[in-house]
Amino acid sequence: MSFLKKLDKNFELICLAILLMIMTVLSFANVVMRYCFKAPIYWSDEVCCFCLALSAFFCLPYSVRWRTAIRVDTFTGILPKAVQRILQVLCDLIMLFFLGVCVKGGIDLVGNAAKIAQKSPALQIPVHILYGVMTFCFALAIFRTVQVIVLEFRGKKEEK
Repeated sequence: MSFLKKLDKNFELICLAILLMIMTVLSFANVVMRYCFKAPIYWSDEVCCFCLALSAFFCLPYSVRWRTAIRVDTFTGILPKAVQRILQVLCDLIMLFFLGVCVKGGIDLVGNAAKIAQKSPALQIPVHILYGVMTFCFALAIFRTVQVIVLEFRGKKEEK
């Protein structure tokens, strides 16, 4: 399997694993520093909070890519396969529209945060960078939605 195929299948998982490792190590280190050495890491809570928020945004393109999002399919399950496929494409198009609105809002948010030079409280990280990652995740979800539509029209089913 080529590097790009591995990256295509695992990009979000790699990002989520890295974010989880950062949260775990920082939380553990902060507990040890706080209770053993009476010198807490004052910025670790902020980094863990950012990692948690970003992990939620990286879950979106992952769930789109592998069709693992929560859905109610009781009604569509009784319909013929052709109708199910049409409804799935319709839902994907609605999702593309929604994600496009989210990308547009994210771009506006990044611009506004950069304009006022908003920074995080503890680390003074420019907040527009975090909003940019959020917007990137919405754009990646658009890419994944298009990818899933194309794979379905080609009749390909991929294994995780």
